[in-house]
Formats: sequence, structure tokens, C-alpha cells
Amino acid sequence: MLADRAGVSAATASEHAGVLRAAGLITTVRDGSRVVHALTPLGEALLGGR
Repeated sequence: MLADRAGVSAATASEHAGVLRAAGLITTVRDGSRVVHALTPLGEALLGGR
């Protein structure tokens, strides 16, 4: 779970994911009861310093 990995509450992780999604840095897809987040090309470029 994203919140566990980040050491924050589920509500905080959800809020941060929403901000990253709005900025075009991640995509979010529901898979049954799971939510899968993935970097966009822009997110990858920013993390890679390109």
C-alpha cells in the first residue's frame, strides 16, 4: 500500500496522489479493489533528471 510505503495515512497518500495526477506526473487505474499508480513519461523524466 502506498501509504504504508510512504509512512503516511491513507488519506494523506490519496491527497498526494491526487496532486501528482493533476500535475500529469502519475496515472491511476482501478484494478478490482486495488488502485495502481504509475509514472507518466513526464514523471519519469523529472525523476531521471532529463
